[in-house]
Order: sequence, then structure tokens, then C-alpha cells
Amino acid sequence: MLRTHQLAENFLTIVTPVVASLALTTSPTNAATLASSEARVNLDNFSHAPTDISTLTDTRTNTIATNGEVTADAKAEAYFTANPFGTTEANNYSWSQTEGDGRRYVGLAESFAAIIGYDFIVEAGDTFDFDFMGFLDLETSMDNLPGEYATAEGMVSWELYDSTNPANWVLLDSFLLSGILDTLGESDALDYQKTDSFTLNPSDTSLETDFVGQEELAKAVINGSYSKTFDGLTKLILVEAKTNQAQVQAVPESSSLLGLLVLALLCLGYRFKLKGQV
Repeated sequence: MLRTHQLAENFLTIVTPVVASLALTTSPTNAATLASSEARVNLDNFSHAPTDISTLTDTRTNTIATNGEVTADAKAEAYFTANPFGTTEANNYSWSQTEGDGRRYVGLAESFAAIIGYDFIVEAGDTFDFDFMGFLDLETSMDNLPGEYATAEGMVSWELYDSTNPANWVLLDSFLLSGILDTLGESDALDYQKTDSFTLNPSDTSLETDFVGQEELAKAVINGSYSKTFDGLTKLILVEAKTNQAQVQAVPESSSLLGLLVLALLCLGYRFKLKGQV
């Protein structure tokens, strides 16, 4: 349980804590601004089974509207089954979406999902491998109203550790797929980084982007495998995690910033309180 808590701490710091909804809102009947971030991963065909498993999920939403309507929704699911004499497979899913319409509002949605496989025991000369497939889908759209803003971010990562020495985990390999859409900035991006033990299937892997105009998208489909041969007896820990964040807002003129400033201060205070409890 301690190892699970430590890993949860590390990954949950990626997701910005926000307070619960501060204002009752109704669903926009004609949403002018939208941000969506969605990701899914499936892992199967494991050569070895872990001796222990863990799944983690978390979602957070926040909305405030003083002149308009806004909604925020998030979902996270994670599943892992390990059978030394049968099938070992895992999958998880996370989704965040916000919609807003009006002149003064802000909506935030965040989701997190992870699977952890502890102590895959690989004998000397054996090869540890598994297959993976997944996607990351980011979308934003906004109306022509001045001050409206939408962002969508997503990250999917794998990390494989050598835990033969419990006091000194060693990161062996990693894979990171990340993307961001920023309707008012120039930071739009979609890319991946990986170590050599991860192999992508070119025919089933694609990156699609459209960073121009008031409707933007970034979509990635990945399909591949991991494989590594070990010279000596090795214990491995596999961590796969994903985060998704979506935000929409209509920025009021400076004379009307008080409401959003209060929200920002409350969020910041909550974050410091959470860190103090860890």
C-alpha cells in the first residue's frame, strides 16, 4: 500500500487540484466555447504476470459563471487483471470536457487514470514484452466573442522500473505521448518521446493536427510493443498513467475580474492545503 501511495502522489501532482463547484449552472443550450481531452490505453499479450497490481483514478471539476452558462464533466476508469496461468491485461480511460457560453465564466475539468503492475519476475536470459494500443484526442472550438478562451491538454506515459533493489528503483525505459491546444497562444503541439525498447507499428500509428482557426484538434493513435531481454534475475514495475485537462473561460474586462480572482485564490489555497496534508 505504501508503494501505491507514493506512486499516486507522484502522478497526481500532474493534475492541478481545484475546489468543488462554486456556482450552480445549467447546461448551455448553445455552447459557444468547448474544450475536450480524451485518452485510452489497452495493454495485453504480457509475457509475464505481476505478483501485485493497482489501479488509480481521480476526477475534478469546477465551474463559475456570473454572466453566462458553463459545464464541466470528467470521467476516469482503470482495469487490471493478472493471471500467471492465463491472461494478463490492463486498460484505462480518462476524459475531460468543458462548455461555456456568455461573457463571464470559467470551467475546468481534469481526469487521471493509472495502472501499476508490481514485481514482474524475469529470469536471466528471459525477454519481458507486451503489446499496447491507445489514442489521445484533443479538441477546442470557440465563438468570435472577444475574450473567450479554450485549452485542452493530455498526456499518456509508460515507465518501466527495475525494482530488484527495493530501496533503489532504476528507470529502464519510458514512453511519453503529449499534446496541447491553446486557442489564444502559440503553444499548440502533439508529439511523443520513447526509448528504444518501445516499437511503434507505422501502419497503425498516426498523428493528426489542425492548429488553425477557431476549431482546433490534435489526435494521436498509437499501436506497438515493448520488448527487453535481461541478463540476470530482475524484478520489474510497470506504471502507465494518463492525465486530461480541459478549460474554457470568457475573460471579463479588468473592472469585472474580481469573481475570477477570488476563484483563482481559492484554488491556490486549496492546493497549498492539499500539499500540507501529504
